[in-house]
Amino acid sequence: MATQPRIRKSIDSLTPGELADYEHAFARLKAISDADPTSIDGLQYFADLHNTMLGPCEHANDTFLPWHRAHLFLFEEALRRSDPPRTSNVTLPYWDWSALPSGVRFPKAFEDENSVLHHALRNDDPVCRPDSAPGCQALPFPRAYLEEQVLAKPDWSTIDPALSSTSFGGHTGGQMDCQGQFGEGFGALEQPAHNAMHDGFIGGTMADPGTAAEDPMFFSFHCYIDLLWAQWQERFETGTDLDCRLCGLFKDREHLEENRFLVRDTLDTEKQFGYVYDYVPGEAPPPLPDVDGAPFRVHPALDVVPSARREPALVRTLAFSVPQPGLEEAVLRLGDVHVTLPFSYGADVYLTRAGEELHTMDREFRQRHLADVLYFWRSHHAHGHTTHDVTVDLGRVLTALAGAHAGEEWQVSVALTPTAGGHEHGPAEAAAGPSDAASMVDFGDLTLRVR
Repeated sequence: MATQPRIRKSIDSLTPGELADYEHAFARLKAISDADPTSIDGLQYFADLHNTMLGPCEHANDTFLPWHRAHLFLFEEALRRSDPPRTSNVTLPYWDWSALPSGVRFPKAFEDENSVLHHALRNDDPVCRPDSAPGCQALPFPRAYLEEQVLAKPDWSTIDPALSSTSFGGHTGGQMDCQGQFGEGFGALEQPAHNAMHDGFIGGTMADPGTAAEDPMFFSFHCYIDLLWAQWQERFETGTDLDCRLCGLFKDREHLEENRFLVRDTLDTEKQFGYVYDYVPGEAPPPLPDVDGAPFRVHPALDVVPSARREPALVRTLAFSVPQPGLEEAVLRLGDVHVTLPFSYGADVYLTRAGEELHTMDREFRQRHLADVLYFWRSHHAHGHTTHDVTVDLGRVLTALAGAHAGEEWQVSVALTPTAGGHEHGPAEAAAGPSDAASMVDFGDLTLRVR
């Protein structure tokens, strides 16, 4: 009889016994690391695979999803062997961050201060529900957004890094030299949803790629990203260099070059890794309220963008005439993006009438005018003298704008805002304040291509 695949469930669907076993396995890995920080069976090892040059983790290229799938599998195997037989059937639970949480902001299991899954420094503002009081935050990337803006992308990757967000997986090529964490272009799942959830929504150690896996939530957060890739694979094909070796990840505990995972080793969760997902859609957030006179649909991430939390350090503005209805494409290009120091920042895109001032810290203004979000983690993206172009698809908002404002003079503004070096309340906030950021991050010009 064929072996039945393991079932990865939502952390909110685990029975009390299953949750207790997962917490026990997690605590066992932590205890192993406490006794021997260098042990390849301990929690610290798997955190270091992502956080340091042991890996390094792979981002901003089309090995992002294969790398993290293999990383999660190896972590799950360590959980299962941590204390058998109790832990032999443990599977990694996912957190569906596109649905309303069972807790105030996160699943209850992560908000339990007595649990090994609890972690300090996370953001704690409540998420908006149908009966919420004022002051709540909108869920930034609900399932409907992911299905429309991410899961519908048929292309796996692109050669042009500036167009990588038009694909699901990102810029092609991978980290062939394994010398750094980041490639040249994020795919539609990684940017903005993955990046903004790490920094703007979760915060704390998750806001920094050098510390992210220190938060127990990291594994369930990325497990949902893996689930989304598995769902995308039901419709589309992962087309990339299947023989690309993933940095720092080995099929067994012998760390030999020939044992490193290839991309082709990660494409089938059931046949190659022995697990499938039990996906039960969570409760959808309430629809964002219509704003009288708003030129386009409200962006759900309006409450987590950096320009909502502090004044932008740098603003670039481009005037344009609203096109006639029937446009096929509208692409905004940020030319020669240049980062001189490693810290996190957001580039929030706003559309306003010509001459209208930005009031990014005013929620109603963001409801009316936030067009899109770009999020960039520290430790990547055009360091030193290197520059890159970055593009934003404005087709959705300009199509809506053309319906009522064709021929009018408007402007698109990109508000560049530091996110305190990745830690919202950490020491980097003083070191990388708004007055310094303009000299740390810059880009040459804005161009808008409409056809």
